[in-house]
Amino acid sequence: MTRASARRGWVSPGILLVGGGALAAATWAGGAHGWAVGLSVFYLTAAGVAYAWSTRDSDTAAILRAAGDERQRRMDRDATAVAGLVMIVAAVAGAVVEAARHHGDPGAYGLMCAVGGISYALSLAVYRFRR
Repeated sequence: MTRASARRGWVSPGILLVGGGALAAATWAGGAHGWAVGLSVFYLTAAGVAYAWSTRDSDTAAILRAAGDERQRRMDRDATAVAGLVMIVAAVAGAVVEAARHHGDPGAYGLMCAVGGISYALSLAVYRFRR
């Protein structure tokens, strides 16, 4: 692996470390110190696995390095789209359950549904005019 691809190999682990660190810090600040330590260990381990995986020569490794050819970027885009659809279905199901349990208030799931719907509409408008 070249020096440039080794640096790019830190993209996914870096995101895991920053996001996991923020979550662990917020959990610590909330008083759940045991959970914060557990989250820290989990995200450090996940970052290590992601780095080790990204140094290999495979489609997934190229995606983890934020590199790759057109076919690999298309695989990443398609997997991201499927994950987004699954998250939308989970948010809608959660909103329905919360609304039934709390007299019409969908709670945080309703907010996630709104964020998903608005971001979809905006991105559709942007891509429509870009192509």
